[in-house]
Amino acid sequence: MSIARNLIVLIMLTGLSTTHKEGMSKTVKDIHSRIYTIDSHCDTPMFFPYKIDIGQDNKTFTVNPLLLNKSEDDGPQDYQLKVTIPQMQEGLLDAVFMIAYLHQGARDAKSSEKAVQKTENILKELIRQIEKNQQTAGLAKSFADLKRLKKAGKKAIFLGIENGYGLGKDIDNVKKFADLGVRYITLSHNGDNDLCDAATKSYQEHNGLSDYGKEVVREMNRCGIMVDISHTSEKTSFDVLEVSTKPIIASHSSAKAVHNHPRNVSDKLMRAIAAQGGVIQVCLYSPFLKKGGQATVSDAVDHIDHIVTTVGIDHVGIGSDFDGGSELADAKGAADMPQITAELLRRGYSEKEIAKIWGGNLMRVLEKQKK
Repeated sequence: MSIARNLIVLIMLTGLSTTHKEGMSKTVKDIHSRIYTIDSHCDTPMFFPYKIDIGQDNKTFTVNPLLLNKSEDDGPQDYQLKVTIPQMQEGLLDAVFMIAYLHQGARDAKSSEKAVQKTENILKELIRQIEKNQQTAGLAKSFADLKRLKKAGKKAIFLGIENGYGLGKDIDNVKKFADLGVRYITLSHNGDNDLCDAATKSYQEHNGLSDYGKEVVREMNRCGIMVDISHTSEKTSFDVLEVSTKPIIASHSSAKAVHNHPRNVSDKLMRAIAAQGGVIQVCLYSPFLKKGGQATVSDAVDHIDHIVTTVGIDHVGIGSDFDGGSELADAKGAADMPQITAELLRRGYSEKEIAKIWGGNLMRVLEKQKK
C-alpha cells in the first residue's frame, strides 16, 4: 500500500469520533448513497421450489441438505436466505445478479432440452417475483436501468445463467435468453458440458472451448451477453479470450496467487482478462479465499488487493456467491455488505476506487457489450 494511501487512512481514522464504529458506519452510508453497489453473483433463485419470495423478510425454512453441500445423511436443514430485497435495503446494496443455476447433468438430447426448460422456468419465476415487488425493485438490463432504479429508491435485479448446459444444443437459445433479460452466462459449472471443459470434475474432453462453445461465445457477443469464465478451465478461459470480441468477466472467482484453488484465476489469466478490458469479481466463498476455516472480510479484501496490485483498480469487483454456499465470519449475507466498504476504507482506498470495485468496473464491461 502506498505512503499516500496510508496517510489518507490515518487522516480518515483520526477524524472519526470516539464512537469509531458509528463514525465509520456514517462514512460508509454516505459513500453507498453516492456510488453504485453491485453483487455480481447470487444463487437465491435456487430456492424457488421452496416458495420463497425475494421481497419478504428473511424467514427460516427447511431444505434438502444437498443444496447446502451437505450429505443426505445430515437430514433436512434449516436455512435463511442471504439475499432478499429487504436485506439489500439494510446492506445498502443497489443491485444484484440473480442466477438461474443448472447442475451439470446428462447431455443427451432429451436431458439437454429439460435443462433449457428449467432455465427458462427459473428466469420467468424471477421476473414474476420482480414484478410482484415492483414497489421496491425492478428488472435491470443496463447501467441506465440501474441508475433509474436507484434514483427511484428501488433495488435493481439483473439476470444471469450459471452453466451453459442451460442453453442446450440450440444456438438460438442465446438470443431467447438475451431477450428475457439475461446479461451474462457462466459457460460451465462443475463438470464439462457441450460448450467447454470445466475447472473441476473435468475430463478435459474438448481441450478448452468446443466448436459449439466458440459459436456460443460469438452469439453472446452479438446479443450483448457478457461471457463469464468462472468455473471454466484455464485453457477454456484463454480460448474464450481468443474468440470474444468483447471484454469478459469472472463473475465469482478469486486470486489463485493468494490461495491456490482450481476455481481461482491465475495471474497470467488475470492479466489477459484485464488486457481485453474485463473484470475479476472476488467471490466470498471461504474455500476460495483461504486454506481451512471460515474466511473473513479481511481475507476477501486480500484478494482484491492482489488483483489491484497485479492488473490495476479497473479490473476487480465483488461477486458474493451468497445462497450458493458463501458466507464470511463477519459478512453472512447482503445485509452485511457495508463491512467490505469499511475494510476497503481502512486499507486506504478512495471513494473513487471503491466506486469502481463496487460496480463501476462491471458496468463498464456490460456497456461494452453493446458497442
